[in-house]
Amino acid sequence: MRLFAFVLGLLLFVPSVFGQNLTEREVLQKLSSESPRARALAAQVELARASALTEGLRPNGALSLSREAAGGVPETYLLYEQPLSITGRRDYLRRSALASADSEGSSVRMQLHELRVAARLAFLELLLAQEQVKAYDAEKARLDEIVDVLRKREKSGESSGYDRIRAEREVSLLEADQGVALARVERARGLLSSFFNPSQRPPALGAAGALTLPDVPALASLTGKITGRGDIEAERRLAESAVLSKEAARRKMYPEPVVSGGLKSPVVDNQREAGYVVSVTLPLPLFDRGKADMARAEASRRAAESRAEMLKVEVEARLRGAWEETQARLRAVESYQKRAVAQTEDLARIARSAYEGGEVGILELLDAFRTQREVRLRIQELIAAARQSALEVERLAGEEVIR
Repeated sequence: MRLFAFVLGLLLFVPSVFGQNLTEREVLQKLSSESPRARALAAQVELARASALTEGLRPNGALSLSREAAGGVPETYLLYEQPLSITGRRDYLRRSALASADSEGSSVRMQLHELRVAARLAFLELLLAQEQVKAYDAEKARLDEIVDVLRKREKSGESSGYDRIRAEREVSLLEADQGVALARVERARGLLSSFFNPSQRPPALGAAGALTLPDVPALASLTGKITGRGDIEAERRLAESAVLSKEAARRKMYPEPVVSGGLKSPVVDNQREAGYVVSVTLPLPLFDRGKADMARAEASRRAAESRAEMLKVEVEARLRGAWEETQARLRAVESYQKRAVAQTEDLARIARSAYEGGEVGILELLDAFRTQREVRLRIQELIAAARQSALEVERLAGEEVIR
């Protein structure tokens, strides 16, 4: 019983140390919690909001202590000076800064969406590479079986050495392709691992799941999501911020007074007297009336609105193109599955029966096997290409729409 528990614990321990297979959903979950880039983007939003809180604050007052002497009469002043924000300009500056921070948040939201799509593409690349390795492994096992049979037949004198040599050469060619496929797995594994914190990366990351065709929503529903994209929303927020900045600049025409008051302590006939001082300072907007700031804010508003419109038009066109491409790829997969896959399975079965019956030679049998392998690899590539195209649709839509 103890031995069984030890072995079971060892089996549970080994996968956690030497490898970890993650589903696509688990990859996205780890991306949110362990991605250095995701954390950097979150910090970027926090910085923007913290910076916005510094705008529009009420100005600090100033306390001054001074001493003067004229005609032998010394005077001491203790004054407090406070600017008065009565025009509402600072409130508009604060609101403008908050709108700018919201723009940064929307922009980061779009960047996080693109990061998730990139992680899904990396997962798909690893999954495809793994499936191709499995196809090569299955084919190699079948060829190894044929080689063993041919060796036995050769020893018993039932066949010549040509068939064995030709089959062994086919195995060598297959092993070369298998090595390339394994290299693709390592490349894809490194790409997917790059999305995670180095301290959290599994030693041998693998993709769990199967290659499946994507379920793509209707084009009309996808087009309606474009206005909610983070980058377009960010431009709208920038335009809003510019409008508020323009109003803040317009209020520079109205001066904000500075009130000061305090104590005055002169010395008269060797006796210290006490009094008070009150003053109001009114800045005159003779030179800076905010016109230059208003013009700059207006130009910023027009630029942001133009960028938002440009993005909307470009994304709509590209989304339509990506959607049509995805539909075409889905039709290609369906057509290929109906024709090539079914026909090739029959071809391999017939070729093997004919070879065993002496009706065809080894070359015809190997050609049928090779054709079957190429068809299996091709259907995997077609399905992966359809998902890649669908994920491009998701990237352009601005939110997760592909399952």
